[in-house]
Amino acid sequence: MAEGRKAVFLLLLCLLVCCAGGCQRDRKSAEESVSKVCKTSIFSWEEEYLLPDMEDEIKKAVETLECGAVYQQIPSDTDLDVIKDYLKRRKESGQDVYYLAGDSRWAIQKDAEAMLQAVETVKKWNKEVSTEGGFSGIVWDVEPYLLERWDTDPVTVMAQFVQNAAKAYEAAKEQNLLVILCIPNFYDSMGMEQSLEKLVRSGCDAVAVMNYDKTDEAGQIFEEAAIAEKYGKGIIHITEMQRPGTHELEPKNTYYEDGIEAVQKSWRHLREEIPNKNLGFSWHYLKPILELLDSDTR
Repeated sequence: MAEGRKAVFLLLLCLLVCCAGGCQRDRKSAEESVSKVCKTSIFSWEEEYLLPDMEDEIKKAVETLECGAVYQQIPSDTDLDVIKDYLKRRKESGQDVYYLAGDSRWAIQKDAEAMLQAVETVKKWNKEVSTEGGFSGIVWDVEPYLLERWDTDPVTVMAQFVQNAAKAYEAAKEQNLLVILCIPNFYDSMGMEQSLEKLVRSGCDAVAVMNYDKTDEAGQIFEEAAIAEKYGKGIIHITEMQRPGTHELEPKNTYYEDGIEAVQKSWRHLREEIPNKNLGFSWHYLKPILELLDSDTR
């Protein structure tokens, strides 16, 4: 009997050691993913920047701004050779590439059809372009508050969006794709703290906050940063760089007139004020950045 108890004890001990080792590996893997997803990045909406003719312009921006990632919108019918060549150039230049996609209507689809289809699209592309490095993940730009229905029933719209984001996140994880979810900085101020927490917890590896008001940048994302920290997720502060007047932007919403050095100063301040160690930054977006860089060299 003593020998039997000893054998059982040793077996349990081995299982505990294995479980502990597995948990440590899982934590390390999660930390590495969050660290990767919070690289300094830049949005790129125009498909023309996929072409080799634009490579000098792209490299000028990503090298000057020290970007480790590009969020690139790509039409689903883009020629595969164009995508392969673009990914190869980005890999050689040292940037991860995220597929930038979304539409407000995707928030209220009952079965997350469009978001799941986007995951499938990236899965297909990655299978074809694996030698070029492939896509690191997806950036969702789904803005449910732009829907007419939001004005009358925001709670229902938000609930469906949370479900869809969670479903798409699970599908993306199965393909080893990181997920960044763009959100505004006002969900918590609308009384949607619980929905915001669910989004962060179950819908992404990091939230990218559209923090387009220079008056209190740290205060406006403090709650989002705290929730991200709670769940071991990243938070990315997006800085607007479009010219005032574009899409009704006011000078307080954009750093176009302040310049790149002012942005870098703002980011240093945010690093001091925001407690989340997994804080990243993103420029919005490539085209106005190139305008500013061109004007600086004249």
